Amino acid sequence: DEVTVGKAAFGYRPIEQLLIRGSWSETFRAPNLVTVNEGLVARSNTRTDWACEYVNNVTGEAYDLDCRNSTQRSAQGSELLSPEKGESTSIGFVFEPLDGLTITADWWTIEKDDTIGLFGEENHMILDLYYRLQAGLGNCSMDFNTAVVRDEADDDQIAAYSEAGICPAGTAIRVDDQYGNLDKRTLEGYDIGIYYDIDTDLGNFSFSYNGSFLDTFEQEASGDAALLVASQAAGDIPPNIPIDGFADLVGRDGNQDQRHRASLRWRQGNYGASLSGYQVGSFYQSSLTLSDGTRYVIPSMTTYDATFDYRFQMADTNARARLGIKNISDERAPLADRYFGFFADAHTDYGRYMYVDLRMSF
Repeated sequence: DEVTVGKAAFGYRPIEQLLIRGSWSETFRAPNLVTVNEGLVARSNTRTDWACEYVNNVTGEAYDLDCRNSTQRSAQGSELLSPEKGESTSIGFVFEPLDGLTITADWWTIEKDDTIGLFGEENHMILDLYYRLQAGLGNCSMDFNTAVVRDEADDDQIAAYSEAGICPAGTAIRVDDQYGNLDKRTLEGYDIGIYYDIDTDLGNFSFSYNGSFLDTFEQEASGDAALLVASQAAGDIPPNIPIDGFADLVGRDGNQDQRHRASLRWRQGNYGASLSGYQVGSFYQSSLTLSDGTRYVIPSMTTYDATFDYRFQMADTNARARLGIKNISDERAPLADRYFGFFADAHTDYGRYMYVDLRMSF
């Protein structure tokens, strides 16, 4: 349909060296073509069947069912999606105490409603378990969670589930998921910047630092997700079963609470060089625990890059040759339970490499 969003910003300079600034804005994001029109798209993933896992925990080693299997996920678009709407605010300052020195700081918050996404295979599995726990052995003819498609239960599964006190279920072979408007997200944090330029007899030096700090990243559950969260809080769902993607997400699965980037650049005549560093903060991987039950923390990662430049004339054309070194210390990505052994959403694992770049301006 149609939508109107607003934006307002202000700047106030009480003294020449200080600027106070702030802004407020509304955002609007319409569902994209994929989330609305996507047909049936299937992917095979290894997932935990939480109904089966619950039975194993109750019955001990009596049956030892295989609860982690390759499960097909089918995803479909939806014409019933409504747009994501959000609101963001920020306030900060720009301070220039000395010639060439600038310090900035901004505190910000973002709220987004009706986030578009998929409920998730394992959340569907947990919802299926919830319905089975509620039914017990009293009504095994109900459909439970129809999004979870299962084989017929074999003799071991019938015996194990019955002993655990819930209706028997076969191996989960497919989870039918559909894009929907899910939950509300709230993010809060602050950014700091320091910039300093100085000319000396040895050349021009330029230093910059940017730090980003995430204080809050919360996703409030709604609909079936809210049902699962409330049921677990009430003790209806065992506390060891992970209901994914809700509550406090800071420091979890790639959501680092801080990132830092700093660089020092030098130029004298036709020559130039730079040294920069980038640090990604630590976080924990929710799908893993250590043997004593504590979180598996993926440590921070710091890399350094360097460049060396020479500017010259080539056929009456300005040219620049650059030798660059990425990841000088040959830092490798921290170990994680992911494809290729590292968390690709947060890290790269290229190691140290060099490159040569020639640029000409006509």
